[in-house]
Amino acid sequence: MKKIVALLLSAVLMLSCVSGLAENTKHERVYVVAAADGTVKSLTDNIRLENADELAEIVDRTMLTGIQNVSGKEVFSLEGETLTWQAQGKDITYQGTSNQAPTILPVVTLTLDGQEIDPAALKEKTGEAVLTVSYQAQESVPALAFTLLPLPAEEVSDLHLENAAVLSEIGQQVLVGWAVPGVDADLALPTSFTASFHADHADLSWMLTLSTSDPIDAVCKELEERIEIDPHAELAEIETLLTALQSGEALPETTGKTKDIAPKINELNDGVTQLNDGAAALAEGTAQLSVGASTLQEGAAQLNTGAAELATGAAALSSGAADAETGAAALDTGLATITENNDTLNAGAQAIFQAILSTANTQLAASGLDAAGIEIPALTEENYAEMLDAVMTQIDQMITIAQAGASLAPSLDDAIAAKLQVAQAAQESLAALKAQLDQISAFVTGLQAYTEGVSQASQGAAALHTGLTQLSGGAATLSEGAATLSAGASALSDGTVSLRDGAAALKEGAATLHTDGTQQLKDTLLAAEKEAAEKLLPYVKEDLPKALRIYEETRDNAKNSGYDLRPEGMKAITVYIIRTDLQ
Repeated sequence: MKKIVALLLSAVLMLSCVSGLAENTKHERVYVVAAADGTVKSLTDNIRLENADELAEIVDRTMLTGIQNVSGKEVFSLEGETLTWQAQGKDITYQGTSNQAPTILPVVTLTLDGQEIDPAALKEKTGEAVLTVSYQAQESVPALAFTLLPLPAEEVSDLHLENAAVLSEIGQQVLVGWAVPGVDADLALPTSFTASFHADHADLSWMLTLSTSDPIDAVCKELEERIEIDPHAELAEIETLLTALQSGEALPETTGKTKDIAPKINELNDGVTQLNDGAAALAEGTAQLSVGASTLQEGAAQLNTGAAELATGAAALSSGAADAETGAAALDTGLATITENNDTLNAGAQAIFQAILSTANTQLAASGLDAAGIEIPALTEENYAEMLDAVMTQIDQMITIAQAGASLAPSLDDAIAAKLQVAQAAQESLAALKAQLDQISAFVTGLQAYTEGVSQASQGAAALHTGLTQLSGGAATLSEGAATLSAGASALSDGTVSLRDGAAALKEGAATLHTDGTQQLKDTLLAAEKEAAEKLLPYVKEDLPKALRIYEETRDNAKNSGYDLRPEGMKAITVYIIRTDLQ
């Protein structure tokens, strides 16, 4: 039993947070004796005023009566609720009583074989018992409650526990049950414990309950000190962000814990959008590339055909140019040979012409025309035609006059007639001479034109020979180049086929990248963000504010959990030690 008592005292010390505090604190130990149904039989509040500042006088507030100093001889005065102690720098421990019910009381319910009975009657009976201890909370004051119930080991067996455990020591066992009464029902914390067992005349005489709100208050204070944010402002900003995320809008700037998250999400969304836009542009560009590659392939095929034809034509040109160059060489040689005789031919023709002119001049001089008054100058190559025409004109005039004279003087028909015959014969000779000289002149002129033409032809043949030689060389070079071009065009045609096929595959891949890749990634990401926002918004709008409200109510209620009154600014630590008589 001593060990059980030590266990109880340890629990009291743990729950009451007896560690030193650097402030004046009102420690309350509210000792209660109650019946199984929660009826208070007696209540004594033992209070220790911790005088951390070593004040000469401590002002307290109280509703207690029958106040007694139980630690020394310090005196007090009581005016209404104000209790003033002459502490002289010491702690004060006093006690008093009150008829006000504690904020929490355990209530015992016992059934045997399904029928409710008084715990005192259990020692007279045997059966299947169910013991339930619940806690009546007079106010919404959260607290931790531990109840210790000694169980006679030989009279209690086949235990089944809920929110409880059994500690065994040297044949003795103690049932320890726990609960957290006075908290919001939504927290779903246990507010009672249950023990089911087989009872064989079990004598359940008492149980002891320790209850305090101080650990909850301490935890809330620790959280208040550690949490450096305004949770209401944080929730408001989170709700704003989630609402924007749900609607697909850019996230606004925030100042709380989310200030670094929103820019990252915006950056991610912008990046995915840019990636998708880039993939769309790539798909469009590759589509244009595919069209261009097809056009290029068609042009390359035509170029290949044209290059092949050009190569064939260039080869034929090269062959023809070579043949032409050979012919031109022969022509050049032949005309050069002919040209060498040009001067001889021209000189011979000129000599013949001069000889005939000389003969004509001799004959004219001997013709006797000068006797008839017709003077004939020396005929030259340049004037023979003009001179002979003038003489023949004079002869025509003489014949006309002679004929007129014969008509007028018939008796001079015979002499005039003889002269007419001579004149007519001379005219015919002159006409024949002129015709002969014309032929000779035409021959000489034609020969000169011929030799000049031969000379020009020779020059042209030489130029032609030179040009054809160059043409032949150029045609050979062209033929070689055309052959190379044809081979290159063929390779180009083959390459453009591969390019066309590759561009088509690239087009299809880029389109797939856009539609099935970046577009789907963007849609999936935005849909995931929207879905996440839709799922989180109810928590942010309802559950988290509700949890915050519960926390704040629990914090405020735990802060005001003392039994007795206390002055403003004085901390209170209250532990209820409740003995429940079961007999």
